Amino acid sequence: MSAEPALDRAALLRVLGSEYGLEVESLTFLPEGTAPAYRAEGSGGRFFVKVMPGTAHGAELRKRVAAELPLLRALRGLGLLTRVPQPLFTRDGADFAGVEDCFLALFAWIEGTNLESGWTGALGELAPLLSHLHAGTEEIVTLVPQLPVPPEDFGLPFERGLSDDLRLLKTVRQDDRPGVRALRDLLPPYEATIERLLKSARGFQAAARARPHRYVVCHTDAHGGNVMRDMSGDLWIIDWETARLAPPEHDLWMLHERLPEVLPAYEAVAGRSANLDPNLLGFYLCRRALEDVARAVNLILHQNTRPEQDQDCLTGLDRDILPSVAGAEGALEALLGRLDAG
Repeated sequence: MSAEPALDRAALLRVLGSEYGLEVESLTFLPEGTAPAYRAEGSGGRFFVKVMPGTAHGAELRKRVAAELPLLRALRGLGLLTRVPQPLFTRDGADFAGVEDCFLALFAWIEGTNLESGWTGALGELAPLLSHLHAGTEEIVTLVPQLPVPPEDFGLPFERGLSDDLRLLKTVRQDDRPGVRALRDLLPPYEATIERLLKSARGFQAAARARPHRYVVCHTDAHGGNVMRDMSGDLWIIDWETARLAPPEHDLWMLHERLPEVLPAYEAVAGRSANLDPNLLGFYLCRRALEDVARAVNLILHQNTRPEQDQDCLTGLDRDILPSVAGAEGALEALLGRLDAG
């Protein structure tokens, strides 16, 4: 979830006209993603507008998107994955346009719906798409030498900050802002699980760093919110701003609910056995649950400036992130058990 930025919509409409030549009649804020976005509609059709606010988080996002756009163009141009977002240039051939203290990127609209909870039913179709991506690594890196995120180093960069923030929450006072107090009250039932996941992540980290791995281009975030089905029934993979070079397990761990079942479809495209490393699968499962918590907590404690931003973070924690934390240990045990049985 993301909160609508404090952005003058009239100014945004003017920029879409002056910089992109669009006659836009309406803007609809889309809160579902991690970055603020709008659907722009007018006589020229529909478009997707991604906004990068003038904040520290927005500057980080803009840096990743600047590397995401050439990656999308390469994927489409090479024919490896053509059902990915199509970025559009400004009239001057630029990737971004400025509006107030924000930057925006424009994309062609995708007529489809996010899979969300129906995602697990589509994993048999998603697995071969990920295999095509991984198999095209050499071609991709020839055209796109820098991906949005640096190559995998099996780090836990949020570890110290999360531990510090959990300690900081214990000092929250009644005169602190409501979002901070709500966070203080929300997290205690999950603290023991978070500590166990941190311990497990460190163990998997050590095992991962103890041996070499094959690196491929990974999307890293192909969950139900980032996979769409269009009107023809085809799958699209969107939001490539965390793509990086990493072991294939960085993508495949997300398929854990049906991984042994759909792995043959992945291997058929690859023409080789996946030879999955259980330590890598465990590392990615634990790290993802922890980094999502760490990011939301950090935003509330250190970056958010408006109540609606706090509420969006709290909603995400309560609805998605903390339930994932609570289920991570069971999901890991089930995944490793299914792989052993297979």
